[in-house]
Amino acid sequence: MKRKKPKATPEELLGEGQRHTERGDLAEAEACYRKVLAADPDHPPALCLLGLTLVDRENFTGAIDVLERARAIAPEFAPVQLALGSAYSAAGHDALAVNAMESALRLEDTSPIPLERLAKHHLRMGRTREAIGFLRRALRRDPSHAQAKYLLAGLTGDKSPEVTARPPADLIAELFDAYATTFEEHLTTGLQYDVPRALTSLVAACCAPPDASWTVLDLGCGTGLVGVEVRPYARTLIGADISPRILARARQRGIYDELHREDLLATLARVRDADLIVAADVFIYVGVLEATFAACAAALRPGGLLAFSTERSDTDDVVLLTTLRYAHAPGYIARLAAEHGFTVERVEPSVLRVEKEQPVHGELYVLRRRESA
Repeated sequence: MKRKKPKATPEELLGEGQRHTERGDLAEAEACYRKVLAADPDHPPALCLLGLTLVDRENFTGAIDVLERARAIAPEFAPVQLALGSAYSAAGHDALAVNAMESALRLEDTSPIPLERLAKHHLRMGRTREAIGFLRRALRRDPSHAQAKYLLAGLTGDKSPEVTARPPADLIAELFDAYATTFEEHLTTGLQYDVPRALTSLVAACCAPPDASWTVLDLGCGTGLVGVEVRPYARTLIGADISPRILARARQRGIYDELHREDLLATLARVRDADLIVAADVFIYVGVLEATFAACAAALRPGGLLAFSTERSDTDDVVLLTTLRYAHAPGYIARLAAEHGFTVERVEPSVLRVEKEQPVHGELYVLRRRESA
């Protein structure tokens, strides 16, 4: 007689749900948490994780309902207050978000996390001075807190390379998660963003017409704006991003053969002999690019193309801007290209976007991996 598989414990289901979230499989994560709640409707960690997953799925009303229920059950459980603050913040309820996060701060008087979350909320609301104050308080609690150090450096103009060389990956994921709902419309309409089309046109000038035969990597694929442009080149189109909410939108387009939630170096390690790697407005969130160029050279076939955009730095090789994006000097890009076996096929100055009625200047590049690299 066939033995029945043992029923998963609540702890196992919570762990499975978190692994689904890490991969960007939000519907599966939600199902895991609801299984826990079907057996125990008042399980605070499951309610908390379900609420955060509903935020990721942009169901803010549902998230707030779940998390308010969790707060009624466990008002002294700081993670619930913090999650509720995040939900209210994502939904645009300023006062309610601050109230919940300050409740978490009162309940947890040693952790830097409530202070860091309050700083991010104030930053989202345009209150830079308040954000700086909370970041400094967070660092007094934990001087090694990577996100707080990085954000404070960007907001105050600190150029210490040990802080600013590369952003914490979880910070960039949170940034785009918070932006996912309006990401595409804001880029294309509000910021007059046209980099995917312009960059693909530059690629077209370097190769034969597309014949759907290439392996193409779309690094930092976002919602798929670049994927739409490069799909005609691809037999296999691989997209990757670190934001689960952004990836969920890319998946809805149905144009990618593979989608991965991971750091771009992990994606590059998956592939050898790629024909084209595209990174539109990605390196501006990476910082120093030595490791990235080395990984791109290893992933491309000889003669393969690397297409990307950068914001312009006229002084330093790499500089962290107060926008919390990086600018790269053309000389820095030229040096890395030579060191890692690339020739510069095309480089064009470009207005990447318009912010606060001011153009953001940068460059569009297409590099070719040398045959002997």
